[in-house]
Amino acid sequence: MLKILCQQSEKDVAGIIIIYYRVMDYDLCRIDYFISGITYPDTLKILPSQGQKLEQKVVVGDKTGVLQCLTIRDEEPVIQFKTLPGKPITAVQLTSTNGTQPDKIFAASGNEVKGYTKKGKVFFSIETALSEPVTSILYVSRCVFGGDLILCSGRTITFYRDSKEHQSYVCKDRVLDMAAFIAPNNAKVRLLLLIAHKGAGILENGHLVAHIAISSGPSRLATPPVAQVAEIKCFYGAADGSVGIITYEETTLSSNCLVEGRGLGSVVCLGWFYSNANLHLAVGRNDGSVQLYLIDVENLHLKPRLKFTYFSGEPVTSVVGGCVGTDEGELLVATFSGRIFALRSKFLIAGSVTKASHENLAARRSKLEIEIVRLEKQTANEREKYQRNSRSLQAGLSTPPLLDIEHKMSGATREGWQEVDITSAVPLDMLFIYCSKKLKLLTDSAAVLSVCSSQDSASDLLATVRCQAGTRRIWLRLRVASTNSTVLESTRVLIYALPTGAPRVARLLSIKLPALPYYSQHEEFDENNDHSIKSWCQLHVTGGFSVAEMTFWLSDILPGDLPRPASNVAFLRVHSLLGTKLYCQYQRGSAVFKSNNISTVSSVRSIISNCSIDKRIRVEISCDIPDDCCLKSFKLIENIISIAYEKKNQVTLAKALDLLELDTKAINAEKPVLCKEYYTVLKNSESEILQSNFDELIDIVVQWYLDWRSLSVNGNNTVDQSNKLCTLLKDYKLDDVTKVLSELTEFNHTCE
Repeated sequence: MLKILCQQSEKDVAGIIIIYYRVMDYDLCRIDYFISGITYPDTLKILPSQGQKLEQKVVVGDKTGVLQCLTIRDEEPVIQFKTLPGKPITAVQLTSTNGTQPDKIFAASGNEVKGYTKKGKVFFSIETALSEPVTSILYVSRCVFGGDLILCSGRTITFYRDSKEHQSYVCKDRVLDMAAFIAPNNAKVRLLLLIAHKGAGILENGHLVAHIAISSGPSRLATPPVAQVAEIKCFYGAADGSVGIITYEETTLSSNCLVEGRGLGSVVCLGWFYSNANLHLAVGRNDGSVQLYLIDVENLHLKPRLKFTYFSGEPVTSVVGGCVGTDEGELLVATFSGRIFALRSKFLIAGSVTKASHENLAARRSKLEIEIVRLEKQTANEREKYQRNSRSLQAGLSTPPLLDIEHKMSGATREGWQEVDITSAVPLDMLFIYCSKKLKLLTDSAAVLSVCSSQDSASDLLATVRCQAGTRRIWLRLRVASTNSTVLESTRVLIYALPTGAPRVARLLSIKLPALPYYSQHEEFDENNDHSIKSWCQLHVTGGFSVAEMTFWLSDILPGDLPRPASNVAFLRVHSLLGTKLYCQYQRGSAVFKSNNISTVSSVRSIISNCSIDKRIRVEISCDIPDDCCLKSFKLIENIISIAYEKKNQVTLAKALDLLELDTKAINAEKPVLCKEYYTVLKNSESEILQSNFDELIDIVVQWYLDWRSLSVNGNNTVDQSNKLCTLLKDYKLDDVTKVLSELTEFNHTCE
């Protein structure tokens, strides 16, 4: 396992290698079963065992539209049934139509849902009127009425009864996952929803009765198998890698984070695994890691204990425990590219190899040799067919297959980097990156980055990234290299991904870097209860724009997904570095933006003005800027500046200590050569990369003053005052900075 960890990138291993030896209580090894097509999250399920048989069947749906049910016999997959290709299968759910063990399979392809028996017979089929693919399926059995089929598609939750639409509910934003619970009177169904940017909510009788905001951004739910029927307790995995629990008691919805993210990949799937008579929560992440957490069934609110970690090298889409290949429990895992494998004990693997006879091993080898010959023959036929068509005189169009690549961009971190996570179904060879602006670029250890030598003094970027053999996942960190802290437009980055195999056709990925990348955190906001908003800077925009056009303009300003256009849209974003806030509220022909960061208001004003000119839409823009906005904002980040200044001194001291080239023995001697403070700084620099954004904070405060002067009536002496302010900040004279900002505020108020 240590060898596997060393093969991963530094980002994937960060935060895990330190605690690895303390938590590896389980000795599980990987055994591959079969390969399907590209899989979506939670499209792998295990059917419960029937009768005295312990071996369970596996059901998996893939992007090609094939749903297949298999069993594993003598480590070889045996197909029970397999459907024809069609639309991509985006959701698979096991359910029971009579209240017993799940024996039916529901699969969603686009807007169509079909039900299959365990033998592959279609017993249910419905084509909905939904415009988006179905992402989640639930079937709730009823004692009298039969059952309700609940479908989630985009923002819409639809209830079907007897193959007819019963009722529907439209959320304000996209629904990520849902779980069903029976009310105490057994007459109502309660749904726990995960809503993008909004947290979690309880849906009952078509009404949202409770809601709670979860800042970590929950993305996946898992209902504990030991919970009571009437209890609403559900574990969640979040986009920042954290794991928590959501409870609903006496009309109160609450959440509690149990496991911090610590730089791990976002949670893609959750599952349950029984081992040693204990219940474990299995977590599959976007960085390819699979983790097992021991759950206390007596108290689900206790912090789970990490027991096992494994890296698969590509995003994990499904994790589920069961008895598939042996009589003992194992964890079945599905990856993005369709690799299905199990994590089982070394003892079970060694036992299965020992029990296998020489005849069985010879039969497997003969079967593999036949399969290799068949693939080689098929490859030769396809190559010959391609060459024959290329030499043909008949006119034709060659259409190469589109590479299956997914990419996801996150908002800026405290250091200002935006990360692009690229995942491919086939190994990548090279990435070509172009941008019309100068960018700072970093990549992981699985690739080699080289920037064109002539780009040092140019205003654009041209770079190549050469990947290691077998690389399917790679991340890039991007940052606009601008001397001005206020960027007045978004930046478009073009990434050409080239695979290792033939045909050598690149896939173009277009990435947009917004003008305000730091505003990546979502927060719930109540304008009526928050009276501090009255002292914020306000921007009023009126004109002939629609809600969709304003949403499109804001996509150039803010990172991540924005709320869907509605009659009235309102949301709040938080600056990941400063903690300042931006409140956006707009409808057709009217928009209001409020922030306690004046540079944010200035940027929004400039970008909306430019966008309206490009669209030839007449708008009227007015600003309401308080005189003390710079002073209040500076007081808000004064502690952040102090911490950054201390880190800057530590970075300077660490560089000076490195120049001394001290011997390890001299540092660890009984009589230390360095004082305690210097020794601590040196150790911290060895364990982590010390970085300071003190200079960036100085530019931000100075830019506040410049924007304040440009938006106010009196704009005199901006150069002298800004230089004075910059000097005081560099000298870390925060009291003098406060005094200067107070004097400027009083002077501006007197002039008015």
